[in-house]
Amino acid sequence: MAPLDTIVAIETPEHIVFDYRLAGPARRAIAYVLDLFICYAVVFALAVIVILVAAGTKSVEDSSLAKGGLGIVLVVLFLAQWAYFVVWEGLYGRSPGKVVLGVRVLTTSGRPIGWRAAALRNLLRAADLLPIGYMVGLVSIALSSRFQRLGDLVAGTMVVVPENAKPAQALELSPRAQPREVATLPDDVVLDADERAAIELFLRRRYTLGQMREHELASMIAKPIGDRLGFQHPDPARLLALVYDRAVNAGRTEAPPSSFHPKRGKS
Repeated sequence: MAPLDTIVAIETPEHIVFDYRLAGPARRAIAYVLDLFICYAVVFALAVIVILVAAGTKSVEDSSLAKGGLGIVLVVLFLAQWAYFVVWEGLYGRSPGKVVLGVRVLTTSGRPIGWRAAALRNLLRAADLLPIGYMVGLVSIALSSRFQRLGDLVAGTMVVVPENAKPAQALELSPRAQPREVATLPDDVVLDADERAAIELFLRRRYTLGQMREHELASMIAKPIGDRLGFQHPDPARLLALVYDRAVNAGRTEAPPSSFHPKRGKS
C-alpha cells in the first residue's frame, strides 16, 4: 500500500470517489528538466542558425536580416520561459516532460485545469525559484498535504499520477447502527463540505492511529457536530461514524474537497 500522505481522494459530483497518487518532487523535477531541455534545445538550434547567417553577412541588408533573426531568437527565448508551460497545460493539462514522467496537473477538485489556472501556476514559478535552487517551492511542497508549490496553492491545482487513479473503497458502518444508538439522531443530517471532509478524513485514517490519538481527534470533531445536531454518544469515533452514515444515506448535494485513502473501509 502506498504511504498515506501520497494518496488524495477526489469525489465527483456523481459521488464517485477516485484515489489519485500525488506526484512527488523528484518526479516533477525530472519532468521540469526535460521540458527545459526541449525549450532551450529549440532556442539553441535557432541561435546557431542566426549566428551562421550573421557570419556570412556582407551587406547592410544581410546585417539587418541577421539582427531580425536575433530578435526572433529573443522572442522564442521569452516564449520558452513563460508561454511553453502555460500553453501545454492550458490545452492538455500536461507538458511533454510531464507526459514522459506520467503526471498531469488537475484542480484540487479533480477537474482539468483551464487557461487561468495554467497561467497562475506558471507565472508564479518565479516566486517558487527564490531565493535559489527552487527553495521556496520545495518548502511549500513539504508543508502542503497535496505537494503544492506556491503556484499550485494560488491556482488551486495539484500534480498527480492519473494512471494510478482508481475508485476509493467506500466507507461502511460496522457494526450496523442499533435503534437505541440513533434514537436522538435527526433523520435528515446535513453536513457542510468542511464537516464532511473532516469526518471522512478521520474515518479513513482512524485505523492508522493509536487508540488514545483516535479518541483525542474524534473528540475534537464530534463535540461541535454532536452539539449542533443534538446527538450524543459515549464513543466520539462511533458518533462520527453514525452521523456520517446518516448524512450519506440521506443524500449529498455537495462533494467534499478531498480525503485520504483508508487502511480499512469500515467506519
